[in-house]
Amino acid sequence: MEKETAPPDAPKANAMKYLTVQDMLWINLQVTKKVQHFNFAKLEEATFYQYGYGASRDIPLQAGRFLSGFMKLHPFDAGNEGTALLGCGAFLLLNGLKLDVSDSEAFDWLEKVRSKSVRAEEALPASQDEDAHDTNLSNVRDAVRLVMEEFAGTLQAINEGSERRAAS
Repeated sequence: MEKETAPPDAPKANAMKYLTVQDMLWINLQVTKKVQHFNFAKLEEATFYQYGYGASRDIPLQAGRFLSGFMKLHPFDAGNEGTALLGCGAFLLLNGLKLDVSDSEAFDWLEKVRSKSVRAEEALPASQDEDAHDTNLSNVRDAVRLVMEEFAGTLQAINEGSERRAAS
């Protein structure tokens, strides 16, 4: 009897999933509702913050570095904080975890990360996602939409805060 083998390019069941530069462009479009000017080198570097050193298996650490690194590099003209939050949340979902902070607490937590009073790499609230085996979560767009729904209030507060900062 012949043993079935997966094609060489098929992902392994436990393989890490990462967001691409193109995913981050799309995420920013969802956050700002228009195409933003961006610095490609910074966007690429900010996106690569999801990767870890060595075995790349500490998902919360990698997600925390991704969140804070993306906000620090600020590759887009607008929407960086919301894009970072959605990217971080989607990265976690795609890898079987979820951002374990409520919508009502997320804005304050994100501000602490942005101001560097909390290091997301050390204090990212993540937990196992009950729906981690749901096939929809292997799709970046579905993961982003779930995070957008979960943090709708936070995203609105981020946008309002950005508008106030831009006006002053």
